[in-house]
Amino acid sequence: MRPLFNTRYKLYLAALLLSIAFIAATISTFALVQPTYTYATAPKLSVQFTCANAVDNKQGTICVHTQAKAALTIHIKYCSGYYAVSKSLKGTQYADTRGNHAWTWKPETKCKGPATAYVNEQFGGRLLNVTDRFTVK
Repeated sequence: MRPLFNTRYKLYLAALLLSIAFIAATISTFALVQPTYTYATAPKLSVQFTCANAVDNKQGTICVHTQAKAALTIHIKYCSGYYAVSKSLKGTQYADTRGNHAWTWKPETKCKGPATAYVNEQFGGRLLNVTDRFTVK
């Protein structure tokens, strides 16, 4: 009687079964591996006032330290309730590569005394508002 499978067919069958097992193992490995996502963390915003002084009808200076190249705006409110209108305080200005920026202006107020600097920082799509009190002399 002749064997049901000869040696050559047994080798083909073994190779086929090994191929199927390899493909199944490969597919299950890819199916079980979860993709890893990494997200860049948003920068932590901070603004530190490094100077704040003013002498009426002479000069005022507000200095800050923050992120390098951060976009900054400022508003100065005097004790009279009015805001400084100097052109040097208008618009968006940018911190230097070390994160420093200073505004200078000529204060013109009839109210010497406490004043408030309101600084807004925009960086990396985020916004931070900070204030500092100082005295106009």
